[in-house]
Amino acid sequence: MALSTYEPPALEIGLTLALGLTVLSPYYRGFASSLNLSGGERVLDFGCGSGICSRHIAARLQRGGHLDCVDISDDWMEVIRKTLRRYDNIGYHLGHITQLALPESVYDLVVVHFVLHDIPTAERRGVMKALSRLLKPAGRLVLREPQGQGLKQDEIILLTIAAGLFPKSFRAPRIAVGAVYDACFTREKAF
Repeated sequence: MALSTYEPPALEIGLTLALGLTVLSPYYRGFASSLNLSGGERVLDFGCGSGICSRHIAARLQRGGHLDCVDISDDWMEVIRKTLRRYDNIGYHLGHITQLALPESVYDLVVVHFVLHDIPTAERRGVMKALSRLLKPAGRLVLREPQGQGLKQDEIILLTIAAGLFPKSFRAPRIAVGAVYDACFTREKAF
């Protein structure tokens, strides 16, 4: 099976940066704050895109922490390097998560923010398994996905359980973009 790829049009890049660095910055800051980072964690931002959310996470990892940013897009990877240029605790990984040579069982936290719904249904199970293997035992996967965009809460729960992740908390708040599924899962056992 050929894995999906995506390159954003210039208009999408421009709008994402314009809104993300201004109007939506408090939203991303609040999301990063809700991750309850102490500053020394190793974090993976899956589907990091422009890095608008990543920059708020990186700012919270200034006590020896490290952020690895993963995306399948050359264009987004170029943008995120500029967005995060002031941080030296960042690793950049271009490619499909199931094919990257990332170390297993090292991440305290994996962030999946508005990404999973864009992944073809046939690839989601493999993606979730790959993300689960990257987590330390007791590591957390925090996922926020819009509802009504081709991915339902029930499917998310089934995917995470199949990947060896267990629900820790969830909620379904309404934010500016509508209803979202906001959840934390934990990996409780080693592979």
